[in-house]
Amino acid sequence: MRLSLLHLLVPTVFLMALSAYDIQGQALDQGLVPRGQLRLQAHPIYTTWDSRFSRASDGSKRIEKLGDDLSSPNGANLFPGLEILQSSLRELMQAPNYEPSLGPTAGRVQQEMTSIKFAAEVGVSDWLTVGVLMPWNQTRTVIDLIHTPDTLNADLGLNPTVQDPSAVQSFLSSINSASSDARAKATEICAGGANASCVSALELAARASAFESAISSAYSATAFFPLAGSNTGGQLTQILAELNTALSTASLSNILPLVLAQTTLSSNDFAMMAVTPESGIGAVTPLQSRRGLWGPGDVEVSAKLRLAGNMTYPEVLDDPGIAYRVTGRVGVRLPTGTPESPDVLLDIGTGDGQLDLEAGLAAELRVNGRFGIATSGSLVSQRPTTLVRRVARPSQAMPASRTRAEVRWDPGRLVGIEISPYLRISSALSIHGEYRYFQKFRDKVEIIASDTSLNPFILESESGIKLHEVGGGLRYDTVEPWIRGDAPKPMEVHLRFLHAIEGSGRHAPKWTRVEAGIRLFRRLWGQMN
Repeated sequence: MRLSLLHLLVPTVFLMALSAYDIQGQALDQGLVPRGQLRLQAHPIYTTWDSRFSRASDGSKRIEKLGDDLSSPNGANLFPGLEILQSSLRELMQAPNYEPSLGPTAGRVQQEMTSIKFAAEVGVSDWLTVGVLMPWNQTRTVIDLIHTPDTLNADLGLNPTVQDPSAVQSFLSSINSASSDARAKATEICAGGANASCVSALELAARASAFESAISSAYSATAFFPLAGSNTGGQLTQILAELNTALSTASLSNILPLVLAQTTLSSNDFAMMAVTPESGIGAVTPLQSRRGLWGPGDVEVSAKLRLAGNMTYPEVLDDPGIAYRVTGRVGVRLPTGTPESPDVLLDIGTGDGQLDLEAGLAAELRVNGRFGIATSGSLVSQRPTTLVRRVARPSQAMPASRTRAEVRWDPGRLVGIEISPYLRISSALSIHGEYRYFQKFRDKVEIIASDTSLNPFILESESGIKLHEVGGGLRYDTVEPWIRGDAPKPMEVHLRFLHAIEGSGRHAPKWTRVEAGIRLFRRLWGQMN
């Protein structure tokens, strides 16, 4: 009766937990498939995180929210080119301490990965199992962005080159004409020799040229420009008026009225700036929540080998003996997944898109047929590949399009260790705890283009991470009861929960993972023994 209830309960719980994320090196999953049997599995896994383990400027550890990358008292600071706008306006207004302001921005970011790990393994012999695994992944990025226009202190709005480019072009053309006329007039006056009139004409020509250079740079720097009605807009209008007065006095044509920003930015406008050409970002999607399409991850082909042990089927509970087994594992992970896109901000890829070579060992010790501990360790050599990346710090949510470059990426090695103590409640049901340690060594990056000024060290310096996870789960395995004739079918079902409790490196995700899994068996030849 109890076994029948378990047959009903465990698959039901499994169906209620159909979400999870693939985790390599699970110590309790390193058992071999009995000879002649085909083991099919589907493991849904769900991973979510909205924060990361990082370090403060003084080197101390801290936890940062992902949304911090989109939060600032001055939202303009999040965009590339602000320093050019600031420098141009400081030059125009002769104000070395001027700081352009757009208003505060607050962001919340949550990233998710849903994966279903399909696999098929065949017990070739009592000591060898071969298999293939294909993750089928979907990514999701949730972005909540609130930009609050500061109507009292902010002086930036939407650049008129976005809303009225023809007016800006006419204005810049009039400046160019005035500057050219001033230079021509100075050349004419100074042809007769140096005198006070020549000096005055040269000064006016230089003044007009400097204004043309600075204001043109300000218009092209970012998607923002001083607002009409702001103090900055008023100062620029006054500077232009004084220049026009000087031009009129010299009998030169005036410059058209200054075209200022007329619109402050809403939260929706702020999100759309990523795809606005004038922003210099060059993204293909706005800065908003999105869900990716289901797609393949990196397919894995592997072999497990029994190296030593006396653990056999079926094993009797409360057996006073000690059983153990040691298995080895080798695998190749193929570049079938899609890496993150350099043109989709805060993107998550479905895979790394490069070749991995993996080797590992697993050991299990069981006492009295009831208490046990399983451990595993793995080493992954990630092979280099060529791809397009934005050569910018990962915390820079909106890097400039000019940072986009083709790079030779040599990802660092991966090391994983797992310890899982467990208690067998019955021959089919067990509970277990888990501790996992994961380390990724630093990448090596080489920029392929030889004429670029980008520094690959930006990508290398923050690529290494360490992560500690703890959790536990429930496992229901009817393989042994089926051999004894106490269960109608062999199957394995598990539920697992993991949470990252500590990490280091600047971008180690503080994630939570929930996993469920089911494995079914089918005899191909021989008998299970």
